[in-house]
Amino acid sequence: MDYTIQKVNGIDCIFAPMNDTHSITIEVMVKAGNIYETRENNGISHFLEHMFFKGGKKYPTPMSVAQAVENFGGEFNAYTGGIYAGYYVKCAPEFAPKALDVLSDMLVDSQFLEPEMEREKWVVIQEIKMYNDNPRSVAYDKWKQRYIGDSSYGWSVLGPEENVKKFTQKDLFDHKNALYTKDNLLIVVAGKISDKEGIIALIENLFARLPDKKTWQQPAYTRTLPQEKVHSYKKETQQNHLIFSAPGFSGKSKQRFAASLFSTILGGNMSSRLFQNIREKQGLCYYIGASHRPQQFDGNFSIGAWIDKERFDSGVEQINKELDQIATGDISQEEFDNAKWYRIGSLQMGIETSDSLASFLGNQYLIYWNIETLDDIIATYKNLTLQEVQQVAHHLHQDNRYLFYVE
Repeated sequence: MDYTIQKVNGIDCIFAPMNDTHSITIEVMVKAGNIYETRENNGISHFLEHMFFKGGKKYPTPMSVAQAVENFGGEFNAYTGGIYAGYYVKCAPEFAPKALDVLSDMLVDSQFLEPEMEREKWVVIQEIKMYNDNPRSVAYDKWKQRYIGDSSYGWSVLGPEENVKKFTQKDLFDHKNALYTKDNLLIVVAGKISDKEGIIALIENLFARLPDKKTWQQPAYTRTLPQEKVHSYKKETQQNHLIFSAPGFSGKSKQRFAASLFSTILGGNMSSRLFQNIREKQGLCYYIGASHRPQQFDGNFSIGAWIDKERFDSGVEQINKELDQIATGDISQEEFDNAKWYRIGSLQMGIETSDSLASFLGNQYLIYWNIETLDDIIATYKNLTLQEVQQVAHHLHQDNRYLFYVE
């Protein structure tokens, strides 16, 4: 994996050539997720993402923005998370200048016209309603707020409807100007880079008018684990959607690799214990899985399942038995070896394309100012021992487990 990092007019840029591909991805990432919000403007980061697609100066309407990219066969989209938002165009290499032109016009020269704002508020409100109709989404959002606590780190990315209805043009410009700044931005260019110097010159020119320094700081991280070990939320569903969780490891901890293998053994694929013992052998559910999510400041183990209401108590009991057993470190060498090679294979396939490589590099650098290459990560997995995975298994001991479910 070959990449370089350099400053371009105050903006950190990553260039990752992939000479065997026929595409290029340009992704602009900015630390402007919902953790930077207040109670009064929760949801504004996501709403801002929507409004960037409504047009700038060169491409002043939603149609002109869409046509500018789709006329050369490009793919473009955006997302907003807790820590950062991202905007990308994936296209044939010769259209990289056009892709940069569209992205810069959206982000630098956005207009946030009030008629467009009022229309888009109802679009976002419909998105909120859509997620509120989805029990899995509700389970995750309610769990996050309960598990982390009542802070911006635990709030929904979408925010409440009443906030969205109140946003003004000034609110959007204030939030943009405070966070969409050169020192808070990362541009990743991955794929077939045929004219690197030309791309650098364009970045230097097109993003020159962004403010130099952010004026809104990331709040201190807090997590308040719930006092009760079991909690539920009522929502008239046909199944109960449950999440078992336990504290895990941050993205800076080397133990996150052992935790990843452990969660794979527990419920990360079709040969995992939970899938085989709870779904295949007992038929208690359709979906069940486990993961370990390393975050910037901490991490967590998560086990999710959808279980019929009539069999819910039995399902919880059986899952608890599986967790009790594996938390003792009862893991075989065969399970360990299979999980290791599964993770290594998945990683290699996961960054085969220019857009996946851009996200892989950008996510690491934007959050941690450090990049572990694919070779680095594979070497770490290969050097792990069964004993290291058995040690992290103890973190899922019953005293550390929390159960939340939507019923």
